[in-house]
Amino acid sequence: MLVGIIILGLTAALVVLSAWLRVGNVKKSQRLSADARETFLSREIKNVIANAGGIYISLTLAASFLKLDVGQQFALLGVEFDALAAIALVIALVQPLIWPNSG
Repeated sequence: MLVGIIILGLTAALVVLSAWLRVGNVKKSQRLSADARETFLSREIKNVIANAGGIYISLTLAASFLKLDVGQQFALLGVEFDALAAIALVIALVQPLIWPNSG
């Protein structure tokens, strides 16, 4: 009878220890996680870049279809930009001001 109580107590202690170690491992892995947490700002920057990319592809295809030469680059504050990329970025930034409920 005494041996059964000791075995039951050791089993309960091992279960508690196991649960405590698992919780500790989960917390440690969350702390050490390299995944970035998504914030409102990061989500909006991602949306603007995605929209600008789609607009850039559309402008590039339209220019190619119309056989327009728009390969010029311009410099702003010492940084060179592709004209179509700059136009696409400006359109993506202005789009929520013009069409606020589009998306």
